[in-house]
Amino acid sequence: MAPAPTAGRAARGLALLTAFRDSLPAHSGNALRCTSCHLDNGTRARAMSWIGSTSRYPKFRSRPGYEESLARRVNECIARSLAGKMLPEDSPEMRDMLAYIATLDSPAKSVAVDSVKLKGDATRGAADYGATCARCHGAAGQGVPAVAPAVGGSDSYSIGAGMARQNTLATFLLHNMPFDGTDTLTAQRAADIAAYVLTLARQDHPGKERDWPRGDPPADVAYATTAARRLGKPLPPARALLPRRVSPDSVLP
Repeated sequence: MAPAPTAGRAARGLALLTAFRDSLPAHSGNALRCTSCHLDNGTRARAMSWIGSTSRYPKFRSRPGYEESLARRVNECIARSLAGKMLPEDSPEMRDMLAYIATLDSPAKSVAVDSVKLKGDATRGAADYGATCARCHGAAGQGVPAVAPAVGGSDSYSIGAGMARQNTLATFLLHNMPFDGTDTLTAQRAADIAAYVLTLARQDHPGKERDWPRGDPPADVAYATTAARRLGKPLPPARALLPRRVSPDSVLP
């Protein structure tokens, strides 16, 4: 049974979410932290905000194909976005992170975010990345310590992360990047940069072929699934994968 969201220490939970690798090195598989994507400590409305998350879970999600608790959802992010090892759902660390997220619960409605579903051109995106993004994220996407996280390579998110999907990444870029606000991206530029970033090699995610078991993967999913193959659906092109540093050590079904 998932722990009650108020069972932990919220201050410690925020510390874990903002310094995951330093706090839990055995569970970290790259150089990212939870707030690399959930900006402003999970409060930025257009950056996958955690506000209201406690009241939305448990809920059915099509990627795993079952109803997920919030603890399970956090573990999915650890395994996929942090390329790390899942935590026991009743662990003090999980309870602490959930306690922080619970402090953000609010009856307010989520802010609508315009999704970018344009086809991206990786060649154009490479040039734009070099001119706009490399100063913070590095010429090869390797990240710049104390400046910005890696967007490619073994220090970045795995192929199983939501950010490895074209539309998800392009939407995030449109609404949140560049972080310093020195440029304004159009939807097409965001799509192009996303297309380029997703050509960069990144860690694999074991068991990804079991995702979307009903055969309903999104059009921009980054990898082939068993159910999609069985139903004869078009499969995405193969992407460059790096060996996994840390096993998810799964509590996967």
